[in-house]
Amino acid sequence: MPDATENRILADTGGLLVSDDGRRVVVIDRRTGGLSTLAFVLGVTALVVGGFGLVVTLTGLLPGSLGIVLLGAGLVLSVVTFLILRAIRERRAQPLAACRPVAVLDRKLGLFSYPDGPLLPIDQVRFERRLQIGSSSPKLVAVSPAGTRVIKRGNPFDGGVARVDEVLNEVVRGG
Repeated sequence: MPDATENRILADTGGLLVSDDGRRVVVIDRRTGGLSTLAFVLGVTALVVGGFGLVVTLTGLLPGSLGIVLLGAGLVLSVVTFLILRAIRERRAQPLAACRPVAVLDRKLGLFSYPDGPLLPIDQVRFERRLQIGSSSPKLVAVSPAGTRVIKRGNPFDGGVARVDEVLNEVVRGG
């Protein structure tokens, strides 16, 4: 297997990475989507709860102990958010060899593969961005005679899937 220094990054959206080692194009999901959403929700909650606690404590509109409790809760949520953000940075800093691929396009053998799926001729696969129900970000799918396979569900807090479909289709066309 080639060293990570021989890999060329074709696309990096944060949670999704496409690397090329000359023979293979590997699509890697860094599994940071759920963590990114959680960090956003906790961060906003920390800001609201902590801010409300600060206002209550300074103005004395409600009992002072309530303000202190809310301020403490906001601080705890801020610390948890920081720890989640650190975990996201650690996952993004992992070497490529430590990451599990969600799809591989092997140029030499002319094959496309994904976990628990059949080996398919690379020229029978195309990649598309499709809408997701309940999300503002599209998902990346591989379409083949064997069916449609979701490669990565886009996440607005994790960089989405950008134009990765175009990069992968260019590889399929031989570019």
